[in-house]
Amino acid sequence: MRKILPLAAVRTPLAWFFKTFIFALFALFTISACARVSGQNGLSATSQPMPPGEMLTTGFYEQGIASWYGHPFHGCPTASGEIYDMNGLTAAHKELPLGSRVLVTNLENNRQVEVLINDRGPFIKNRIIDLSRTGAQKLGMQENGTAMVRLDITELPKTIPDSQESPFAIQFGAFRNQAHALSLEKEIAQANTKVFIETVTIDNNPLYRVRLGWFASREAAQREARRLGYKEACVFRR
Repeated sequence: MRKILPLAAVRTPLAWFFKTFIFALFALFTISACARVSGQNGLSATSQPMPPGEMLTTGFYEQGIASWYGHPFHGCPTASGEIYDMNGLTAAHKELPLGSRVLVTNLENNRQVEVLINDRGPFIKNRIIDLSRTGAQKLGMQENGTAMVRLDITELPKTIPDSQESPFAIQFGAFRNQAHALSLEKEIAQANTKVFIETVTIDNNPLYRVRLGWFASREAAQREARRLGYKEACVFRR
């Protein structure tokens, strides 16, 4: 193995370039490793999502790797508009409708927990669900950071329609102040009149979600969001 001199001893231009490259590579690796999880155990996922357009029903949905997230997301808004509480029993999922309830089974120790889907994620390849810290604790996976799990849908939101031909929508924002929601709705309506406000009650207080739908695919919704100048808007599946 080739011996590498301590960086402090490097003084030539070539060595300075090598030192800079090493630092840049280390920074890139560190940033990639810190996104919304606490650890990784190298398990490969065997995700089995439902075919596009198929009706969602209660029961088995998919199997794969779960992770969890805590700080610095604690106290930040989720995709549903709720404030993330890492001490609650919630989770993030890429596709399941916000408001769904899922029974998560840790296939490594058979421990189970039911969580509410109120956020989007995980954003790392081969992960199917991001649990809150408390959810991870109840599954006995907090220390390892990840675990192989099974997801069973126990409850779907009442807003799920009979047809899934156009299941995707855009959410531009969620507000406690109705006037702010109405102002944003009016602004978007100038370019697309299909915008609407959905009102939900969270912690005995109303939350006003400004949304636009519905679209046959996630890509179609994302294109419309970009056209309207809201490329960072959340696209979700009902």
